[in-house]
Amino acid sequence: MSSLYDDLSEKLKKDPRLTKRGGARYDLSLLLFNARDSLHELWEAADRYVRSRDTEAFGDLQDAVEKLRPLFGERSDRERAHE
Repeated sequence: MSSLYDDLSEKLKKDPRLTKRGGARYDLSLLLFNARDSLHELWEAADRYVRSRDTEAFGDLQDAVEKLRPLFGERSDRERAHE
């Protein structure tokens, strides 16, 4: 299985045209734009953990990863069917 991000990236590889309206490029940009705060939180949590190895920082890192799991985690067959 693959993630939503993986699926969109694969579609983009198949049709990478910059001039095409909509499609995987647009969907991927929206997905990443909408997740920008969570991605920033992930960066901050990872940086804190790498610097300190603190258990509180590790908990923040786990929370940040869970927020992004719907985008980057494996998708079920049911989720794929709704595309």
